[in-house]
Amino acid sequence: MTNLLYKRRQSQLLRMDIEAPLYKRGYSIRAIADEVKARLDLPTLSTRTVHKDIKLLLAEWKEYRIANIDESIQLELERIDEVVREAWEAWDKSKTDYQKKRAKQKGIPGENNSSDAVITISKELQSEEVINYGDPRYLEVIHKNLAERRKLLGLYSPEKRELTGKDGSNLIPQQLSVEEAKSLINHLENEY
Repeated sequence: MTNLLYKRRQSQLLRMDIEAPLYKRGYSIRAIADEVKARLDLPTLSTRTVHKDIKLLLAEWKEYRIANIDESIQLELERIDEVVREAWEAWDKSKTDYQKKRAKQKGIPGENNSSDAVITISKELQSEEVINYGDPRYLEVIHKNLAERRKLLGLYSPEKRELTGKDGSNLIPQQLSVEEAKSLINHLENEY
């Protein structure tokens, strides 16, 4: 008996390996059944069996997604933290003052007229102190990533939106009196 169950399970897993990518691509149940029959060289395969397999796949995917949601969120938070750390380092570096130096030389060709023989006439070294106040693009990156972090953690309250109709009237009034509610109900019943 266990040998028969084992064979059935193996057969189901083989089918599901074929069915999963086809279902993700939007194939119909019938097309999936035809493809599984062709690939596994099966004489028959009912669409009901394929439908059951797909329901099982969906349940497994949902369970996997729910089980791994905390890990996925943690991974995204770590990625955001790394970007923020690097942006802070780049921000600090962009505020560092430095000396900008340029060297100039003037020369004339040497006696042999070859490119290697140049006689230097004068050398000039220019130095300029550059004062940096920081690149604000790094602060923008930090701000965006911290906002994304807060969204992942659910720290923002839900957005409130007022629904309005085509004429600009409020679709969901805040408070209705009993008379207004009855009038609205009558209006909707007459309209439909």
